[in-house]
Amino acid sequence: MKLTVPTNWQDDLVEKISRPGVDAVYGKLDSDFVGGGRPSCIFLKINKKKVKGHIQSIHDKGLKFYYLLNSSCLGNREWTKAGQREIRKLLNWLEEINVDGVVVGIPYLGELIKKQCPRFEICVSSFAQVNSVNRAKFWEDLGASVITLSQVELTRDFKLLKIIRENVKCDLQLIVNGNCLQDCPLFFYHNNIVSHASQTSVKSELFTINYCSFVCRYKMLSNPANFIRATWIRPEDIQVYEEIGINKFKLIDRSMTSDALARIVEAYSSRSYRGNLYDLFSGPSKTMWLNKPNFFHRFKYFFHPFAINIFKLIKERKLLKDIEVYIDNKKLDGFIKHFFNESCRYKSCDNCRYCYDIADKVIKIDSVSREALVVAYNGFLKRIISGEIFK
Repeated sequence: MKLTVPTNWQDDLVEKISRPGVDAVYGKLDSDFVGGGRPSCIFLKINKKKVKGHIQSIHDKGLKFYYLLNSSCLGNREWTKAGQREIRKLLNWLEEINVDGVVVGIPYLGELIKKQCPRFEICVSSFAQVNSVNRAKFWEDLGASVITLSQVELTRDFKLLKIIRENVKCDLQLIVNGNCLQDCPLFFYHNNIVSHASQTSVKSELFTINYCSFVCRYKMLSNPANFIRATWIRPEDIQVYEEIGINKFKLIDRSMTSDALARIVEAYSSRSYRGNLYDLFSGPSKTMWLNKPNFFHRFKYFFHPFAINIFKLIKERKLLKDIEVYIDNKKLDGFIKHFFNESCRYKSCDNCRYCYDIADKVIKIDSVSREALVVAYNGFLKRIISGEIFK
């Protein structure tokens, strides 16, 4: 087992995540020309000098470092002289700070980097949505050494995972503590939202509403079976994937506090976790920027009266609270076996009912608070759709 772990750039993190099985660390600036998989607004400002020192401390522990260039869209700025200069400038800096590789989601960017920076390993992002043999072979032929498979489509499709493994030689990686909906119809749009919301060349990088996350939370709360249908892999079930040849496992989320990340790394490193599986997912109480109040940060990213009605937005801050849900991890022993010979791809969840039955056995949510949050999320989404929040 090789674990790929996120960094939040905090000084105390590297020591806390130095556990058996940890092989590599990944991260990026809060924003750059290419952008990445999270909006800038959920990160505190980080300077390049600190990044360089942090990467050195990672190397001192014998770990690799991958820099994220995993945007799903560059807005066609890559086809301009100015865009090419910015990409080259960024790559020059990555060479200077001695990163081991880059994570990309755009084929052109992967090809460009392989040509101009042949020393860098190319790791394919989940944003590339590699969900078939042909897509995996395309990236391998392009020079990728690691492919992160599409977690919203393949996490529990063991038949297809085996076939992909048999047809490519490069490392295959899965995200293990993601909480996305299986086969999420919002995935592609969500990728583009966060990509543009972390690019220095996009004015709207300063502000965005993560509509997709709110829809996801609403669906989870409206139907708790969705907590079970999500894309996670339990620490205890890592071995199942190793047996079919998946050898790398990626942890998220780089916006989290060091203590929260350390808990997740400990659980997957030891292949066991007693308690609430939901502890291993990202959530507001584990997010650094919400735990370290910074007036200037919030002013920069959220005070945009010409973009949105900020007084109405402030009233929605209750939606940033954690969902108080308990998923009894030990009661999920044996859960994964159902999917060895069953594929969600060819079934209706309403007819199957497996995840519904599991949810009834392992999930505890206070019904009063859940119903109140369902109403709150539904109301907020209606105000987004009607445009009321912008007036």
